[in-house]
Formats: sequence, C-alpha cells, structure tokens
Amino acid sequence: MSELSHLLEFRGGNFTVEMFASPALQAAYRVLLEGDVAEAEVRFRRIIDEHPKDHEALAGLAVCTAEGGGRFLTAEKLAKQAVRLAPKSAAGYIALGYINLRGAKLEDGYRYLMKAKHLAPRDPRLAAGFAIYDRERPPVIADLSRLHPVNRALGGVRTGLRSPAQRAMGLACLALSIYMAGTLIG
Repeated sequence: MSELSHLLEFRGGNFTVEMFASPALQAAYRVLLEGDVAEAEVRFRRIIDEHPKDHEALAGLAVCTAEGGGRFLTAEKLAKQAVRLAPKSAAGYIALGYINLRGAKLEDGYRYLMKAKHLAPRDPRLAAGFAIYDRERPPVIADLSRLHPVNRALGGVRTGLRSPAQRAMGLACLALSIYMAGTLIG
C-alpha cells in the first residue's frame, strides 16, 4: 500500500474532505491509506450495506479487494459496478486504473487513469496510479538500465508530456532548438 500512503500528506492528510465524502467514507479511506486493508474493507462493506449504491465505497472496496488478497477479477467487477452507478465520477475509473496497474495491465490501467483525470483532474488519488504506472512501464531505451541517466532524463520528459498542452509546448521547444542549432551551424 506504499503507493497510496503518500496521499496522507496531501493538504495535511485531509484529502477526503476535498472529495466531499461522508465522514464514514473519509474514515474508511484514512484506514486504507494507513495500510490496514482488512479494516478498511470491513468499513467499506459496512457503508455498502447501509447504502448499496455508494459508488465511492464500491471503488474503495475494489481497491481493498485487489490489495488485500490479489483478487483482481473480483476487484475489477466491483470497480466496474462503481462506474455503472456513477459514470461521471472519477472514483470507479481510478479504482479500475489502480487495479489494472497492480494486475500488470499497464495500458488498460493508464487508459482508466486518463479517463479519471479527464473527469476530476485534481483528484489526489490519481497520483498513486500514475506513480505505479511510471514505475512499472518499460524504460525509454530498453537496452539501458532504468536508472541510467539517459533513461532517467528521457523518462522525465515522457512523464512531463502527458497532456496535449505539454506536448505542444515540448514540440515548440524542439522546433526552436532545431532552428537555433541550424542557425549556429549554418
């Protein structure tokens, strides 16, 4: 659960307040982020027993199911149910992304995270998924170590160019660099 634990630092540990979650849901997420997956699962199940259509609780339960026992298929079904209940909410897509990344389906996980980012660009739970994706995807130059300075530099550029605006800025900088190199050489 180390990928999620850094979220406790978000605004002094009050990230769930930013998501307008119920106090019970906030407590369940806090327990999950502190690493007690079994207790978090119990809390999410309790919320679902009271409110069967709570998509946030279903998404949290899906993450617990994947983390707690590695039951990725069950977790994926729960997350898809959360998406069906609230297709305009990022919670289910974040859970699907996280589950797919943990199950080694990198491209599917990334696709779900990008869908969630489109719906809720400032949701701090996205950071955990993108951290897993950045750690698990292959290096830019496969023949070099992931820690080689060239791969680290190119990986940073690749990570920095996620959005269309960043890609456009990168292309503009590349074009300017080529123009300046041509001017200096010629």
